[in-house]
Amino acid sequence: MKLRVVTPTRVVVDADVAEITAPGVVGEFGVLPDHVRFLGALDAGALTYVTGAVQRYLIVHGGYVEVDENTITVLADDAELPEEIDVELARRELRKVEEALANERHDPVAIARLLREQRQARLRVDATAGRST
Repeated sequence: MKLRVVTPTRVVVDADVAEITAPGVVGEFGVLPDHVRFLGALDAGALTYVTGAVQRYLIVHGGYVEVDENTITVLADDAELPEEIDVELARRELRKVEEALANERHDPVAIARLLREQRQARLRVDATAGRST
């Protein structure tokens, strides 16, 4: 199968894959060869894919996925490969969002936004687990 992950600014992945697993808005889903035609919305999370015998992943921050005739096209709002993430910056962003969330008590819209930002920041930190810099 062909996997192509595209953001508004770049092509993140363009590879032949054996399978993928992606974070859909209604739950995680997988795609194997000869999958039925499919169009779905993505949630923030890890998208994993297998090339050869190697499992790889990237973080997507929403978007859409289309599966058609062994071609998987991901139109992501944003996507990051783990090696592109600055470990210290990701940790600082998570601390900043968690502090803002701890101090926000009255505005449900602000709380919802901060929870979304916290989830994205945590995904970035988790993707760098084990790296010190």
